Amino acid sequence: MSRFYALINSTGIQEVQATEMPKLHEIQKLVGIPGKEAFLEAVYQCYSDSSIAILCDDEFLLKGCQPTLVLPNGTILHGQLFIVAQNIQIEDFCLLTQKQLEIIKKESKIYSLQPR
Repeated sequence: MSRFYALINSTGIQEVQATEMPKLHEIQKLVGIPGKEAFLEAVYQCYSDSSIAILCDDEFLLKGCQPTLVLPNGTILHGQLFIVAQNIQIEDFCLLTQKQLEIIKKESKIYSLQPR
């Protein structure tokens, strides 16, 4: 069974097939701006599958990151976003299933693609 994580930025959603969850420093580099690792913040309850979590840079304003994703409640997340699932049993993040990836693709509203 294939597993994934997703990256979202202003150009859209990139699905990445993976055999294991990236390490913390790898996630910080993916979410951070070039040359600066991110201080990660998790955002929950954004999708119809409540086990999906978004990891973003807590310092997006200080780093001048561009708007990326509009959440259903109107909140706008900035910068590159790393999306995975939560595994409640082990209290940690894990890779997404194909079904979860499809939910992300269907329910995500990319900021740059929003009508002005």
